[in-house]
Amino acid sequence: MIKYIFTLLSVFILSNSYSQQINLLKSNENNTYEIKGEIIGLEDTSVILAYYFGGKQYATDTAYSENGKFTFSGEESLDGGMYLIVLPNQKFFDIVISEQNLSFTTDLNDLVGSMKFKKSKENTPFYSYLNFITEKQILVTPLRDQEKTASDKERQKIKEEILKIDTEVKEFRENFEKEFSDIFFTKIIKATTEPTIPTPPSELTKKEKQIFQYEYYKEHYWDNMDFTDGRMLRTPVFFSKMDTYLSKMTIQHPDSISKSADVLVKLSRQNKDIFQYVVSYITSTYERSKIMGMDAVFVHMVENYYMTGEVDWVKEDQLKKIEERAEKITPNLIGRPAPPFLNQLGMPFMKDTNGIIHRLYDIESEYTLLIFFGPDCGHCKKVLPKVKKVVDSLIASPKFLSPHKPIDIKVYSVQTEFDKKKWKEFIVNQEIGEWINVGDIQQDPDGNPAASSNWRDEYDIYSTPVIYLLDKDKNILAKRISFKQISKILEREKSKKTE
Repeated sequence: MIKYIFTLLSVFILSNSYSQQINLLKSNENNTYEIKGEIIGLEDTSVILAYYFGGKQYATDTAYSENGKFTFSGEESLDGGMYLIVLPNQKFFDIVISEQNLSFTTDLNDLVGSMKFKKSKENTPFYSYLNFITEKQILVTPLRDQEKTASDKERQKIKEEILKIDTEVKEFRENFEKEFSDIFFTKIIKATTEPTIPTPPSELTKKEKQIFQYEYYKEHYWDNMDFTDGRMLRTPVFFSKMDTYLSKMTIQHPDSISKSADVLVKLSRQNKDIFQYVVSYITSTYERSKIMGMDAVFVHMVENYYMTGEVDWVKEDQLKKIEERAEKITPNLIGRPAPPFLNQLGMPFMKDTNGIIHRLYDIESEYTLLIFFGPDCGHCKKVLPKVKKVVDSLIASPKFLSPHKPIDIKVYSVQTEFDKKKWKEFIVNQEIGEWINVGDIQQDPDGNPAASSNWRDEYDIYSTPVIYLLDKDKNILAKRISFKQISKILEREKSKKTE
């Protein structure tokens, strides 16, 4: 039987930060559904009908079994796809929903082998396929175990037997796809079929051959997926392939992930529901990613699909929030120049406690630690002494350098509040007088605190402390990091320069 790992089943709620629940189009909108089952040997108990979606399973109906008989029914037809019938003690089996009225009988002790369907063009061949694959798995499993400890001569013989079984499976699969080309399960089988990689040109080096094979495989990875059929979303296959494509087959760099995302989105345009799911999933996933720098993928998705008007399933007020979030993140993406703290007239305004202006871009050092804090912030009072200790050790003799040469790093410390007296006290108490300590303490005509620019938005400051690390040109190397990460990131940067 096709094997997947499941965690089931109490309460399932399909949601995310942007309420991106997809209501797939009903294939038979005005019809009811009725699925009758009989499982010999099943005690009187509750039975759950669930569906696959987004790498998880969600309950959609519950029935009560009496003498092994139960019925799932509803006033609206079920969305097509692969479903599970979940029994007590974590037992379950799959059925394909294309027909809205069907029945089956089976035995609790042999759910797959004893399965018989009525009124189901899909499930009878589906289970003939499962039974054949199960039979071959029973034959090949002990052979693979024997192969591990066999002698060279015996191993060759075992390999031949395994190859014979594999050939039988391949032939059966090919014949199955031809005979049942008109059923949905055949699309599922095809979607799991790996592309055949051609032999690389002989003149290539070993490394070039590996690159050739990788690039071919990735380029043809989606060849066997039917993007026109929205039912693919309700199978374990689609999400699994998408997750593998983005997280394992793509270099984990925002630019690379964005390119792979564009490929996937382009393919998904063949079906409205798949397009909606793919765009929503990628956007939400990388907006919430805890990996530094991956918010660039979120910005890429918003700029290319939300701001262009293609996303028509999000309400206007929610769309505005998503776009505003992207606009806040954009100025402080990793690799971009740090915003320079200039007002609308292009003038600098960050001053120290004596009223002297200090420009961020005037700092001459290999690295700049940019820190945002509030004098009244309790967490800042705990974190900044630790940051100071790290900075002092870097300036003295960092352990990760051999020989231990000082790191050329300076601190540009921005206080975010408006009480100058508390700010001065904070500098003294924290012993950070050697840092470049600046603040933006202004008042509007009515005497209320005011900011000289939208620098809080540019640096996405909604809480404190916040720490950025900049290179000598004031490009952002890292952002929203902890004091523990400062040395690690600098060590990584230093190692890059010595490679």
